[in-house]
Amino acid sequence: MSWESRADRINRDLPVYVWSQIADDLRADIDSGELTPGQRLPSGPELAEIYGVTKVTATKAIRHLQEAGLLIVVNGMGTYVTAG
Repeated sequence: MSWESRADRINRDLPVYVWSQIADDLRADIDSGELTPGQRLPSGPELAEIYGVTKVTATKAIRHLQEAGLLIVVNGMGTYVTAG
């Protein structure tokens, strides 16, 4: 999977939080199988750069997906897609 810029996937004119748009984008990749169980995601700062947002916004999207059981964050190791 390529992690080039995804800033064009964010629409700041929508009445939807940017972090929610990022979470929805990543969830779609998980649901489609483009992101597979055990696959490591870029770091928070890297995701922020990829989506053209602040680190806080990227981290909130990751936290939301973690709470939904789609990602696991291992301190010092990274963020991974769960098995489901």
